[in-house]
Amino acid sequence: MLKLLLFLGAFAFVVWFFFLRKKQIKPKSQHKINSMVECSCCKTFVLQNEAILSNGKYFCSQECLLKG
Repeated sequence: MLKLLLFLGAFAFVVWFFFLRKKQIKPKSQHKINSMVECSCCKTFVLQNEAILSNGKYFCSQECLLKG
């Protein structure tokens, strides 16, 4: 009888864990908004985390960095 109760408890836990548990949502303060910046050389817009920052100016590529 004890084995049956342990099995049912383990089964209920697995069902809860994989299907019924709510996923934790990160607070909005942890979401980083990635803004667009303008390349100082060719004036195209790129994502800030993909741009190259040099002397306070953003560049879209190494080529533009060398030109600018």
